Amino acid sequence: MTGYEVAVITAEFILNLERGLSDAFDRPLSTAGASAVSLAGKHPAWAQEALKVLKARGAIPPGFNGNKPMPRYQVGQMLAQYIQRLDARMRQQMGAPIGRTEFQTLPVIRLERTHSAYSALLFLARGGWVMAEAPLYREPNAPLLGKELPSMLRDVANRILERYRDEPHLKE
Repeated sequence: MTGYEVAVITAEFILNLERGLSDAFDRPLSTAGASAVSLAGKHPAWAQEALKVLKARGAIPPGFNGNKPMPRYQVGQMLAQYIQRLDARMRQQMGAPIGRTEFQTLPVIRLERTHSAYSALLFLARGGWVMAEAPLYREPNAPLLGKELPSMLRDVANRILERYRDEPHLKE
């Protein structure tokens, strides 16, 4: 998938997730900054709104190139940046998470520890934000495949709900 394709799908996911969380918790929830967003560089018209959504949420990864296939590790960086912002907002509005926040059994992250994306992938793994069996950890330098992004986004949505949902039938 190209960077632009990933941006469009991820931006739509973010908007729907924030809208759904706002409805579920009866509180407006947005991680977007208050200031107007502008884009540097020339981007196709069909991707501009998505890029603005991501930029407003600090979720455009370093080295982003919309025309080229996006490596998995860049998607990991983008998700980690967004999740950190979302989790902070959720803590602010909902209080401390009720679910498990860190896991001790982690997948092997096949990046050098000095790689710019290593800490982002470690954050995703420790928090269980993207499941351990994801190709993101095994082959982070490979281009993202179309079938992988929905799985990662589903994992993120599941984790945020596990951490903040307070359902009586789950209490024992």
